[in-house]
Amino acid sequence: PPSQTFPSRWLTMPDVTVCGAGIIGLTTAIRLQELGASVLLVTRDMPTQTTSAVAAAIWYPFLAEPKEAVLRWSTTTYQKLCELAARPATGVHMQEVVERQNDTDAMPWWASATPRIVRVPAEELPDGTVAAIRTAVPVCDTRRHLPWLLDEFLRAGGNVIERELESLEEAFGLSPRVVNCTGLGAAKLCDDQQMQPVRGQVVIIESAKVAEALIDDTGPDPIYVVPRGEECVLGGTTQHDDTRLTIDEDDTAHILAQCRARVPALANAPIREVKVGLRPYRKAVRLQAETRPRGQLLVHNYGHGGSGFTLSWGCADDAARQILELPPSTH
Repeated sequence: PPSQTFPSRWLTMPDVTVCGAGIIGLTTAIRLQELGASVLLVTRDMPTQTTSAVAAAIWYPFLAEPKEAVLRWSTTTYQKLCELAARPATGVHMQEVVERQNDTDAMPWWASATPRIVRVPAEELPDGTVAAIRTAVPVCDTRRHLPWLLDEFLRAGGNVIERELESLEEAFGLSPRVVNCTGLGAAKLCDDQQMQPVRGQVVIIESAKVAEALIDDTGPDPIYVVPRGEECVLGGTTQHDDTRLTIDEDDTAHILAQCRARVPALANAPIREVKVGLRPYRKAVRLQAETRPRGQLLVHNYGHGGSGFTLSWGCADDAARQILELPPSTH
């Protein structure tokens, strides 16, 4: 949909301006609406042009800290995405997944977030695999899910301005309360020296006969195969402080070789597309309220690394409650 010009559709200021329209900004904006706030979304890029659109978007806590908070946020998000998976229009579905591990005894640290997780019997493990677990997690088809979220926001009365902010003060000219969901943009807007780009490249192939998603995090780079309808997302790379948005053919060859070695059914599947995105990594997710010098309330919600879709609804609830000065959720 075309972006709207403020304040042509409104006679009064919105309650809150949300900066950024990736998965974190969209879910935060919708959660604010659910809590009764009027919301304006200001974004440089529309949702399908954000880093979120590049993600495999499988629920899986990765490259995000601190673990205690990440577990709480990811548990809330898991539950919400399970609800959305019951509605085909949302672009969310439940997916069986096998994760290969190095440890034969321990369950993943995030195991309590999922209702069912089991060890793969030793006789079923592929050659060279020490251990593995099997569970079911939500997967978001970004081609459908991001537009669906935007439509939900607009249907609930939200407004969008497509504009790059030079400062957060500009956002305070639009409303008295602001939530900063700008991802890597926060490095400039907040002079946040802790923000670091982590380059991720994925290869999208035509769907092969792959019943289970695969995550192999036993090596230096995560290897993953994520079925998503008529396509499959293969990854990946974790290249810190690498800002290249161009396709690296060596990375493509490496991803294909690693994924095909683990899932032979991928061998002849044609490549549809190769995508690159920069994960907004920070040593700790910044979900923090800040009172500005003139008494204006700002909440930061950024730095989710490789876990944007995994933490989105949990962080959205915390950020929305902080900006509206409501007590924390008991769920």
